[in-house]
Amino acid sequence: MNIGVVVDNEFDHDHRVQKEIRLLQDEGHTIFVLCFDFKKTYKTYPDLTVNRVRIHRKLRDLFVLLSTNFKFYERLWKNNITQFIINNNLDALHVHDLYLAKAAKKGIQQSTRNIPLTLDLHENYPAAINSYEWAIKGWRKYVVQPQKWYKKEGEYLKYADHIIVLSNSFKQNLLARFPFLKSETLYVHPNMPDFESFQAFEKNEYAVKFDSKLPTLFYFGVVAKRRGIMDILPWIIELLEEGDQFHTLIIGPTDKADKAEFQRYINHPGLKDHLTYIPWADVKYLPAYLKKITIGLAPFQVNAQHDSGVANKLFQYMYGEIPILATKCKAQQELIESAACGLLYETKEEFKTELKRLITNPSLRQELGKNGKQKLLELYKNQADRQFLKIYRE
Repeated sequence: MNIGVVVDNEFDHDHRVQKEIRLLQDEGHTIFVLCFDFKKTYKTYPDLTVNRVRIHRKLRDLFVLLSTNFKFYERLWKNNITQFIINNNLDALHVHDLYLAKAAKKGIQQSTRNIPLTLDLHENYPAAINSYEWAIKGWRKYVVQPQKWYKKEGEYLKYADHIIVLSNSFKQNLLARFPFLKSETLYVHPNMPDFESFQAFEKNEYAVKFDSKLPTLFYFGVVAKRRGIMDILPWIIELLEEGDQFHTLIIGPTDKADKAEFQRYINHPGLKDHLTYIPWADVKYLPAYLKKITIGLAPFQVNAQHDSGVANKLFQYMYGEIPILATKCKAQQELIESAACGLLYETKEEFKTELKRLITNPSLRQELGKNGKQKLLELYKNQADRQFLKIYRE
């Protein structure tokens, strides 16, 4: 089949989308991508046709800001999707994230090609946008009006013929809230890393400069309040001031709204000599970092957004046989408990107790890490990340 994949970013660093494309290509499908071009230089793909919509990033951000109540963003995507379908003679359309569903459906109708639409949900979008600092603070909350997405969710889900979700718990949540949905049209596709790519990264032995003689806590991903990292930094400072010896490594970009607060933590006299912050690192270096760290952190705030799926960092920790210390978000709690690959906490005291337990008990760390890798291999063996391929086989 000729399958069109639509993402409203640059695509090139979206590893979930790239993995899905590789799996579809392995099935024999021809893939075309429609994404944004923010006036940068991008790499080319010999086995992939990438169509880029050229736009200034600030203009795109403005359209997103207005998208709840105005149709500028929807029309931009509808018109580009229409031409995308016609020009590439598409047999199916696969779009990423809830807010693109309506534009995609209208694009299909305008193209006059009666092709099926798959909606790939990377998150619980209504809950997510209601947690974003840029959407809920100051004057923006009156423009964005993020609470309206709770009412829009059902309408947008109806546009799709098939829906992909991150976890079974979120699938059951959608089925309970929207009776018009059918279980057989919802597919679970967890955020598991591309195993083959990670093995290739290890084979190339990409080197990293970081090294620490102390036990090292590791957080890999966006640095933001909503991700919970700001919640645990004061607790980490307390532990260091109480005499515990460990280092913390954080890799990932910082949300603009949280940069000032995070910088204050980095410069805190009790933390600055015990924390290494790297704003960005290519995922190809991740296996090398995993060999140098002791405990993987998943401190996400417990809410409907984070209950919807397991972040890819947990699977990455499992790949590296790293024990996990995490909050009790529904999906990640289910994974950690079923795999026996980490410890869970709800309060500051529980965090401090469980972290000390991991730091002082190497045999426990080894056992939990081994369990995590075994569970990940089991998931791959059962093809847990390939169920969505049935959409196109049918």
